Amino acid sequence: MNNAVKLALAGAMSIASVSGVALAQTATPMVDTTTTTNSTTMAEGVNIVYLDSLNNDQNRQQHTRLEAMVNDQSALSEAQAEASADAAIMAALQEKSIETMNVIDVETAANGGKVVYVK
Repeated sequence: MNNAVKLALAGAMSIASVSGVALAQTATPMVDTTTTTNSTTMAEGVNIVYLDSLNNDQNRQQHTRLEAMVNDQSALSEAQAEASADAAIMAALQEKSIETMNVIDVETAANGGKVVYVK
């Protein structure tokens, strides 16, 4: 009888583990994946990142680099000219009511999209 109980429990456990995998494949994630970055996606391929959102331990180096750029008039002019020349960036800025003079830097992401840093 002891072997019969062990066999029944082993069978029940194997069925439970297989049905759990099937359930996990169809379940929706409980994590909000839209808030894992410090950016706001506006137009397709354009992410707007606010300088203040980088003022934390994790992004300190990026915040310091951008803060230095705020005082570099030639770097600001270059970034603002690049933003003005790109229709997608301008649409994203207008949608968020951000003036071009608040653009600090524009970078091209690995996927070809643009990352726009603003004050």
